Amino acid sequence: MSDHAAAIRGLPRWHPNPLIRSTIETIRRCGWQVTSVGEADAEFDGRTVRTRGEQILPECGYSYTAGLSLHSIPELSIYGVDPLTATHILNELGALLHREDWRDLVAAQVDIPLQTVAVTVRLIEQLDHDELLLANLLFPDHPKLQVVWPDDHGHLPWEDGYTLLPMHQPVTGMPQLLDPPFGEPRLLTTEYGPDRTRPRKGRRISGH
Repeated sequence: MSDHAAAIRGLPRWHPNPLIRSTIETIRRCGWQVTSVGEADAEFDGRTVRTRGEQILPECGYSYTAGLSLHSIPELSIYGVDPLTATHILNELGALLHREDWRDLVAAQVDIPLQTVAVTVRLIEQLDHDELLLANLLFPDHPKLQVVWPDDHGHLPWEDGYTLLPMHQPVTGMPQLLDPPFGEPRLLTTEYGPDRTRPRKGRRISGH
């Protein structure tokens, strides 16, 4: 999470809510925070809404960032992925978007291969982001992007042959621009040096 020290100027110094205050402290220390809501794993039944005390868990677990807005990067979210994997994905993409223009990636429908998970993902503009509470509270006027992953056959939710149900990965935005300027989708190479600190894991995002 690079160059965050220069971006702290846009962050509140304090907040009375302890959760928001903790988020602010994490952003100051690390550059941004990844928050996970619900459990997108084998024990989480995506077909029901469960309660834990007074907290209502979502039908589909999701994770999102708060703090990328300070770097002129949209906040990111991902649905239907376990919290640990989601954190790796969002952190990797957060670092990537320091080097790549997110507008180009969205407009050109770029397939982005990840280094931490053996899968390619797409970024789409997220229109329904009410549940990204911390990002909305701290950065209400900044754009948000959803990270969309394919099923086991490589199909995305808006493509023919997609095998997962909407509850497994809700699509909360537009899959593409109505008039994309770059023509056909393209593939982005994310490898940028031989000495990557994190080796590629042989994991895949599992479908339901």
